[in-house]
Amino acid sequence: MPQTSQVTVTTTATLLVTANRADQMVYLHSKHVIYVGGPGVTSSTGYLMDNGDKLSMMLSDNESLYAIAVTGSGIMQVMVTIN
Repeated sequence: MPQTSQVTVTTTATLLVTANRADQMVYLHSKHVIYVGGPGVTSSTGYLMDNGDKLSMMLSDNESLYAIAVTGSGIMQVMVTIN
């Protein structure tokens, strides 16, 4: 069963998807200019998602996903399915 959430992303690294013992398929929809990556994500090291961008990715077991906003805060819509 897919799990959905809306995560408020701020200017500090914010956890989007918790690590799991199984692979996870992740679908993201950005509602702000947001960078995604590992726990140390920054605007220099993260993957840029502009407002309205959508992204899908597979996370391997024991991988988590974080995000950071350059200014202010924004919403990242997240849907996760566990394989």
